[in-house]
Amino acid sequence: MKKLEFKFDSDCFNKLFPFYILINSEFKIEGIGKSLAKTLPSLALYNSFSAEFTVKIPHVEQLDFEAIRGLFGQLIVLVTATNGINLRGQFQEHEGSILFVGTPWFVAMEEMGLHNLTFHDFALHDPLLDLLHALKTQEISTYELKEVLTKVNSQKKSLNKDKEELNRLSLVASANENGVVFTHPNGIIFWCNEAYLKHTGFTKEEVIGNTPIQIGQCDRTDKDELKKMTIPFFSGAVFDVELIHGRKDKSSFWAKIKGQPILDAAGKVVQYFAMIEDITKKKEQDEQLYLLSLIAEKNINAVVVADKFGRIEWANSSFKTMSGYSNEELVGRKPGHLLQGPKTNLETVKYLKNQIEHGLPFDCEIINYSKTGEHYWVKIQGQALYNKNGEIIKYFAIEEDVSERKLLENQREELLDSLAKTNKELEDYAQIVSHDLKSPLRSIHSLISWIKEDNEKELSSQTMQYFGLIENKVEKMDHLIGGILTYSKIDKIEIEKENVSTQQIIQNIINIIHIPTNVQVVIKGTLPVIQGDTYRIQQLFQNLIGNAVNYIEREFGLVEVSCQELQECHIFAVKDNGVGIAKENHKKIFNTFQSYTTSEHSTGLGLSIVKKIIDTYKGEIWVESELGVGTTFFVKLYK
Repeated sequence: MKKLEFKFDSDCFNKLFPFYILINSEFKIEGIGKSLAKTLPSLALYNSFSAEFTVKIPHVEQLDFEAIRGLFGQLIVLVTATNGINLRGQFQEHEGSILFVGTPWFVAMEEMGLHNLTFHDFALHDPLLDLLHALKTQEISTYELKEVLTKVNSQKKSLNKDKEELNRLSLVASANENGVVFTHPNGIIFWCNEAYLKHTGFTKEEVIGNTPIQIGQCDRTDKDELKKMTIPFFSGAVFDVELIHGRKDKSSFWAKIKGQPILDAAGKVVQYFAMIEDITKKKEQDEQLYLLSLIAEKNINAVVVADKFGRIEWANSSFKTMSGYSNEELVGRKPGHLLQGPKTNLETVKYLKNQIEHGLPFDCEIINYSKTGEHYWVKIQGQALYNKNGEIIKYFAIEEDVSERKLLENQREELLDSLAKTNKELEDYAQIVSHDLKSPLRSIHSLISWIKEDNEKELSSQTMQYFGLIENKVEKMDHLIGGILTYSKIDKIEIEKENVSTQQIIQNIINIIHIPTNVQVVIKGTLPVIQGDTYRIQQLFQNLIGNAVNYIEREFGLVEVSCQELQECHIFAVKDNGVGIAKENHKKIFNTFQSYTTSEHSTGLGLSIVKKIIDTYKGEIWVESELGVGTTFFVKLYK
């Protein structure tokens, strides 16, 4: 069956609605019916609608374009500003503009003449004509009245269907995405649009003849919400509810349902019109926002949400506690205007402004001020929130109070500066003391040598032995001073990274240090080339090999140097068959001035120097030893 369609030109539309008003998006009058223009000759096109008319029913606080859009589908009574004529009708949307279709509301036939109108100025189907004819009953005979009423009723009946269809077409124009249904006063659906069928999954044949409740009620539908719809419906009132609406396949969706009665001239409900909007996504977003607000409210950090212009919309308790401002003082204000002050870094402010203006994430630390004027450090992290069209709709930010951390950082910097200064002073002092101590030691050693040479024949063997002991002590003191100076410098000199041949270094050590004739130092296998500082690596192995040589008291001594290469490191081993170290001293030997031997060459610093060098390279050292058997030192150096 071919779909019924209506097409009207301006003249045809004037015949149907001679009192229409067309309002454009700027809220100005763009078109008026010819009869309305006749009644209001002073009315000019493009005048402001609010200057020419007021809405009498229903009451509207602020009359503008959006307020009128909210009145769609309702009975409207307008009052003209110039002569106080009441116009009764409805607002509808028309291609981005608003169309009012209605008629004057007169209570006496004489009013038509007063406003320069005749019957020909009204549409034939206008019910006002019926009323005016009825009021004229005292001026015409009963027979004439019956004849007029019969004629009018006949015309009314013939035109009612056309009027109903026109109303429906105007309400569902432009292929409304929301579902639309028309029902009889008893709730039976007699018409619906395609969107309603798409939302519910039913066919038109399955919908027509049933009630909206029969179609939409499911197990999840709230009975109380149903009552909010059914009670106004049977009372002839408007309703606006949100409830879960079922589908044919037993699934469901959240629906916002608005209902509006359609009244006849006598004010009796003749039809009901309802619009069904799928708000499932909105409900899900509202639920997510609700859950996020609960989480944010409990967050120990401050959380703030601002609109796209950066004005605060919501803040959690932590933010209000931190800033000292109440909700009323925060909402509508920009955070920077409230919280920034004299100590706030201007470069950071500039960074925040730039990031927000370009919709970019921001992460920084800044000084804020509370309501009482106290400043505090906060770490701010935030970003813009976008809608599905890529437009910024909000900003959110999380602020963490880092005042204590900043205080500790400042104290740490002060301590590091102080420590660096102290270390420099100690290093300088060590250099001075080393020089000042070594100079008299050299003098003492020289004087003893001269005394021995000049008086060799006069001095007894006992005296010569005493002088030998003094020389040994002076030499030991000299070694001790040198060791202290070396130990103090190990971690002060920048580590050089170069290829170091440990084979060559250890061979050189064997050649230069004093090795007793009863001791042999051997290298097992080929030692690797490693990354490090040549001087430090030589110090490390020279101390280990020197200690091994000095602590051998056997008739035949042996020191073995070897290396095992692993994937991540080299493990060197320096093994001797010396006196050994007691197990309880294995960890103590690396402490400064700790010596567990009677050797006159020991200063107690050799292994301390080794440990400090290995620590510098973030390596490891450990010992395996048995008294009377020997000792092995293991050194792990990472590649």
